[in-house]
Amino acid sequence: MAPIQMYAPPPVQEQSTSASDRISTLRNFEERNSRENSRPTFSEDNQCYKIMVDVQAFMESGVRFDVVNENELIIESCAEDGDGTSVSRKNFYRRFLFPSLVSVDSVRSVLSCDGILTITVAKATADSSTGDIS
Repeated sequence: MAPIQMYAPPPVQEQSTSASDRISTLRNFEERNSRENSRPTFSEDNQCYKIMVDVQAFMESGVRFDVVNENELIIESCAEDGDGTSVSRKNFYRRFLFPSLVSVDSVRSVLSCDGILTITVAKATADSSTGDIS
């Protein structure tokens, strides 16, 4: 029986880089990673709910949002990128449930030049509710 031969690659020699170069590389990585994994922010006050979402990767394809059942917001988009021989597709879907009913007619949105979508939705008041009981 022939002996088993194992291959071990040569040890990797670290390049000597300055501490500032390593810190800069780490900061760039953390910045890129935090942007890719950024979470939407949700806030509210007495009159409205405010949601901020990073949709920079979907700005060219467009972003669609809709209020459903007077207490749910859905934000979605799909972006395709191809070079003729292959196609890459990215999907974006976020769903937010509001703790109370919202005024569907008062939805406002702003998309900043760096891809931050801000959606503001007014809370429904007792006057605007459609199911008055007498």
